[in-house]
Amino acid sequence: MRHTVVILLFLLCFADKSYATHFYGVDLFYTYVSGDTYKVTMVAYGDCSGAQFPSFSNSKPLIHIRKDSLEITSGYLEWEPPQNGTEVTPVCPAELNNTTCVNPAGTVPGVKKFVYSRNFTLTGTSDKWKFVFLGETNGPIIAGRSIALTNVTSAGIIELVATLDNTKDNNSSPVYTTIATPFYCVNRATNFNPGAVDANGDSLVYELVPGLDAQQQLIYATGFSGKNPLDVVPGKFVFNSTNGQLSFTPATIQRSLVVYKVSEYRKGALIGSSMREMTVVVMNCDNNAPAGYITNAEGATIKDSVTVKTCASDHNVSFDINPKDADSGNTITMVANGLPKDSKLDITANNTTAPTSRFSWDMHSVPAGDYTFFVTYTDNGCPIASRQTQAYTISVIPTDLHLDAIPAGCLNQGYLQVSTPEGWQPWGYKVYSNMTEVYNVDNIKNNTTGDSLASGRYRVTATNSLGCIAEGDAIVTTNCNIADLPNAFSPNGDGNNDILYVMGKGIRDVHLRIYNRWGQMVFESTDLKTGWDGKFAGNTAPVEAYAYLLSVVFENGEAIDKKGNVTLLR
Repeated sequence: MRHTVVILLFLLCFADKSYATHFYGVDLFYTYVSGDTYKVTMVAYGDCSGAQFPSFSNSKPLIHIRKDSLEITSGYLEWEPPQNGTEVTPVCPAELNNTTCVNPAGTVPGVKKFVYSRNFTLTGTSDKWKFVFLGETNGPIIAGRSIALTNVTSAGIIELVATLDNTKDNNSSPVYTTIATPFYCVNRATNFNPGAVDANGDSLVYELVPGLDAQQQLIYATGFSGKNPLDVVPGKFVFNSTNGQLSFTPATIQRSLVVYKVSEYRKGALIGSSMREMTVVVMNCDNNAPAGYITNAEGATIKDSVTVKTCASDHNVSFDINPKDADSGNTITMVANGLPKDSKLDITANNTTAPTSRFSWDMHSVPAGDYTFFVTYTDNGCPIASRQTQAYTISVIPTDLHLDAIPAGCLNQGYLQVSTPEGWQPWGYKVYSNMTEVYNVDNIKNNTTGDSLASGRYRVTATNSLGCIAEGDAIVTTNCNIADLPNAFSPNGDGNNDILYVMGKGIRDVHLRIYNRWGQMVFESTDLKTGWDGKFAGNTAPVEAYAYLLSVVFENGEAIDKKGNVTLLR
């Protein structure tokens, strides 16, 4: 059986305060109310057998409101009903009356969930707001950690910090939808996830961080750190900073402090953070936790056992999650949290030995991005059930296509560069001109490719292995802009080089002026088809050198001015 217990204790801080061994886990977060008012919430999971547990329901935690290190105000949180807590012990039905929450003489460690909250009105905006819990209460106890922790040198007093930047917008912390009371067994692969769900739709980044005491980081025992807090089988520790999934196989019996920090980003900017602290207790037991993996996907491609990829388009995505338990005969209960809007997980035969489920989602108007939900699996192991939470991700790939056309030159073809979003590989594309296919390439491994094409208008259609389709139009122009005059001409009537014309390509507008050595303008034209015939005022101009000014605007909008000399010959 899997026993991982989170034990956070109220320790002795002052002479009139006492130790209290009654915390399995603590969450600290806040919720926007209105104006500058925020509701601060602390959720504590208490050990019903703790020596000071009776005082727990009579003690209110103290929260400090600060701008960076500057204390603005403080106040005690109030109890949310029921004041004496709600039992959440993961116990099998046969032992419901044998927990220490129900029967002080019971043999099953009982767990109760207590919720405290209060509204605080902030004094305006700041990017350095902090909501701080330093372990203080209004009762006879101080919140300390268990002295039995195996991964730190000194347990210290519990400290949790939530941050807020309300300079651009209001914000609510994500809510932790799983309870911090997992029980794990040594040498059994397991998963834990806080199940953080953010109502604002912000991007969440998860970290395993050092515990705090007196606003300093705790000192960890040799071989341990905030990022690596557990004694695990080599190579069997994976932490996912995108969805908070912690997968590991514990190597020894242990009581290890694990601290989550969840940061929220909105439009790329950090807007807030919150924390969960718990003690992971690994026991000598042999229960395997049930687990479920994605199969039979439709409208999406399975990337791995917990992730599918699909296109941002109007279609349906569905897949199965049918959990199994390596311990035959155990029943499995599934609970889903954080499902994307308008999606559903239909569970059949829940709380049996073989429940099944089908996820479905109409992707109409769903923007590109990663969407994560959580499923908690609990068996009926006795006396303590084994439980683990798994994150599942639907990765929605954008279908925009980026086309860059390099103009053709006078002698060379142009170039069309085609770029797809990340996650499209492998992919291919076709190029059409006047509805006729002129180019086709497949199995492209990079995001960007291209090839030479003659000038013209093209339609590009790209597809990938997911069935995503992206289309776009591109125009390869001609950049062959030439405008010049000969350095001499001979208007002698022999039919050869008798007229001085502007020569060039891609010319839209022209203005030619020719001057004699006295500065008189002897010819002017704004028409490419009208050249100088070597006459001025109806008379034959003398043989000599003439100056010219040439102004040209090309078809692409480019404008140039040139000047020089041309010699009139006979």
